[in-house]
Amino acid sequence: MEEITFRGIMRRLEEIASALEKQDLELEEGLKLFEEGVKLVREARRRLTEAGARVEKLIGSLEEELTTEEFRMREEEESGND
Repeated sequence: MEEITFRGIMRRLEEIASALEKQDLELEEGLKLFEEGVKLVREARRRLTEAGARVEKLIGSLEEELTTEEFRMREEEESGND
């Protein structure tokens, strides 16, 4: 499958859905479009899963940075009170 943007995938899926809704579509053509749609859905799902994992990783690293910074600030406050 050639590289296509996520937006392009969604656009093509809309086109396929519209074509499949037509009553005058030949069986073979409908099956071919359906197969293409299934491949596109799988690719879209894969990309969404990867994007979700990246977001979770970024949030996790941000939370770790914030926690570390809060810990340092507390240590500095406590050492300043001595």
